[in-house]
Amino acid sequence: MSKPTSRPNKDKVPNCPPASPAVTEIHLDWDNIPFFAGMDASSLARVQRCARRHIYQAGAVIFNEGECCAGFHIVVDGLVRIYRINNEGRLHTLSLLRAPSTFNEVAAVDGGENPFNAVAVTHCEIVSISHSALINLMASERQLLSNTVQVLARLNRDYIERLEDMTFRSIPSRLAKLFLHETAYADQIAEMPSALTQEEMANILGTTREVVGRALRGLLNAGLLRKKGRTVYIVDRAGLEYLAETNLMPDKQINLS
Repeated sequence: MSKPTSRPNKDKVPNCPPASPAVTEIHLDWDNIPFFAGMDASSLARVQRCARRHIYQAGAVIFNEGECCAGFHIVVDGLVRIYRINNEGRLHTLSLLRAPSTFNEVAAVDGGENPFNAVAVTHCEIVSISHSALINLMASERQLLSNTVQVLARLNRDYIERLEDMTFRSIPSRLAKLFLHETAYADQIAEMPSALTQEEMANILGTTREVVGRALRGLLNAGLLRKKGRTVYIVDRAGLEYLAETNLMPDKQINLS
């Protein structure tokens, strides 16, 4: 049975942090962002008038989990970490995002609290649209409303897949999916696998650095990956796809000598 969710009180919004300083000049290809695809020039002009541009230095907090809704966010430049921290204080990275990724979409639509933390890993340029502005835009822009429904549905499917992975897949299988995901869908997670530390891979996969280290060595020994210096390359894409799909190591191994 699903847990009932509280609806935001529009008359009283407690403990809302003040908005960070914004710069109004925005240079962004709105049509390349799924939420705004297919909108005409006048509609996009309305969207841009509602948007605010923010600059964050590396390490700066964009917003915190549990705070008043920070609105809809778009990465224009830089790298953003989306994460949660459990009761034991362990950090779990949900995503590493670069342009033109979006985040905090669910809170921006329902007006509830931010469901996770967001921090600038590098110097970042971010564009945000408040909850109230987004709702008003969706009320008058049919294409934006349609796009939003479709994107949120896809996000829900992604979360279901990640939950399934954590429940049923081995760490090597999940690591194979991570490598394939990063090379095929670079807009979803910013860095290539070789640019992620084992600690970051562990955070994304929901495990420990030691477990990731063992799984990575297994993929190297099986000839699926090759390491040169600090860089890891995909050698056998078909083998990685087989492992990601079946949860089993492929029988064929590549002689790297």
